[in-house]
Amino acid sequence: MASSDARWNIFRKIAPFFGRTVSARFVQRTHESISGVDRIHNLIEGIYKPAEATHALTIASMLANPYADRIEYNTDRTWSFYYSPKSGSLESAVNRSLFNCMKDGEPVLVIKQISDKTHSKGARYKLLGLGVIEEFDAVNRLFKIHEVTIEVFQRRIGSEEILSDELIETALQLEALEDWSPFMAEDRAVYKVSRIKRDAAFRKIVLETYENTCAVTQSKFASGKVIEAQAAHIISKEANGTDDPRNGIAMSRTTHWAFDMGIFTISDQFEIIVHRDAIALANKKFGLIDMKGQRIMLPEDESRYPHRDALLWHKEEVFGLFRKGLPPNQL
Repeated sequence: MASSDARWNIFRKIAPFFGRTVSARFVQRTHESISGVDRIHNLIEGIYKPAEATHALTIASMLANPYADRIEYNTDRTWSFYYSPKSGSLESAVNRSLFNCMKDGEPVLVIKQISDKTHSKGARYKLLGLGVIEEFDAVNRLFKIHEVTIEVFQRRIGSEEILSDELIETALQLEALEDWSPFMAEDRAVYKVSRIKRDAAFRKIVLETYENTCAVTQSKFASGKVIEAQAAHIISKEANGTDDPRNGIAMSRTTHWAFDMGIFTISDQFEIIVHRDAIALANKKFGLIDMKGQRIMLPEDESRYPHRDALLWHKEEVFGLFRKGLPPNQL
């Protein structure tokens, strides 16, 4: 097998893509995007064991397969993945490569197919991150794989920082794959770094998710680092709202202001709700007023959709607050 350090070097290079959706080409020709990593999977069968290796590098759960693969969320906000070995003998080379990982405590990269080649963008895969194989259920023929947290990952690659800059974005991306929590968990490593660094990572993730386009008006102006859209928190930062990408929406500057003022909100069907009192107020060429009932633009990746609990919070805590600025007889 490649040394444990060599495997972790590969995982370190792939880490910025944990939590992201990537193409089949990226999976099979990773070297085109990441120097020094030939591929993360060949997509021939579920378990990928590089030639001459004794330990699996990656497991893939395909859309069309006869197995009982599934993901579950734990109370500590980590995930557990239940994965079937290849049919046939458990002594086959690929199955043995997973047992070797379990015996030696070596993690595997877990990826899940989310669309096939009939999709407009072709076959796509979600990189769930690393998992350690805890046990094998011989009766049900299932490996139980537990997520390697970003804190454990950080310690293993030997960084001395609370959380290195390159892993802040990764940590936030992985939050979108976990059980939802509306507010910042201050005991987590990512919330111990500076607000400035976290804001920058949140902004980058949200704007990339919405392709630098306002989800409400679908307006866009982007040229290099000059981007008109902003990354809006649904549950506000002032309310200790999480930096989970599901608590973010890309909005133009005016739209962001109107959202924070409570002039409009978004339903759990992702439709624009303009406050009835705002409609009656004096306005000129304020196109948002006429957008009531329209559906916002949603990300390609459903796991990045605005969380409905966050939208409910905004409706209950923010929607209509602009009315407090009106004269008393109009409240």
